[in-house]
Amino acid sequence: MKKHRLSLIVLLALIACGAALAVLPARWIMAAVPASWPLAVVDANGTIWSGSATIAIGPPSRRRSLPDPLDWRLSLVGGPKLHLAHPWLGGPLIVSAGWRGVGISAQTLRLPASALGTLDARVAAVDPGGDLSIKWPATFIGAAKRPSGTVLLDAQWRNAVSALTPIRPLGDYDLALKQAAENRIDVVLSTRNGPLMLTGAGALEGGNRFSFEGTAQADPAAGSEIHAALRDLLAALGPRRNNQTLLRFR
Repeated sequence: MKKHRLSLIVLLALIACGAALAVLPARWIMAAVPASWPLAVVDANGTIWSGSATIAIGPPSRRRSLPDPLDWRLSLVGGPKLHLAHPWLGGPLIVSAGWRGVGISAQTLRLPASALGTLDARVAAVDPGGDLSIKWPATFIGAAKRPSGTVLLDAQWRNAVSALTPIRPLGDYDLALKQAAENRIDVVLSTRNGPLMLTGAGALEGGNRFSFEGTAQADPAAGSEIHAALRDLLAALGPRRNNQTLLRFR
């Protein structure tokens, strides 16, 4: 009899927890996101189970709110799954939880290049424009190690422009993130084409230590008018050495 009563109490407790989760206000998420993260929830509606939120990206001093809300829906069919939707996403982003870790579905994110200004004050100063596309394969975050060389993310900046130069466009650029040694992700920046040449390499180590070094310069084959038109832009990006602007981010 005592065993039956205990089981009944546990069942009622689980039902109560489930009911509480279903109506838990979505605004609780605002307090749950750490202040150090490069995003923040500035407003939320609905419940933890199903709702929407206005998201701001970038560090606290340079955050910008996205113009459209992020919608979510939590499903338990086939295991816990969080379905995320936003106009900038190519389709639903699905985050699934399991005993061994968290799975993230492959997806593409398209956004205005002005979002790059949230990364660093120097980038914000050049007022970047153009088309930014970020895509990633299906990945799993957990105990299993990813093989070295695994592509984690590809970012493409197309038809790049800046308010500091009349040149339109400046070029097309690629940024790739690849798994390196354990707890290290390599970052490589390259130029596909254009009069402004950007190159560099860096690493994200331990999940929070980022370092990057590269160069920016006018195409040596370009005419003197191109070099003159890029002078202010290059000066805003960093110090000069041997006709190149040094790009250093920590």
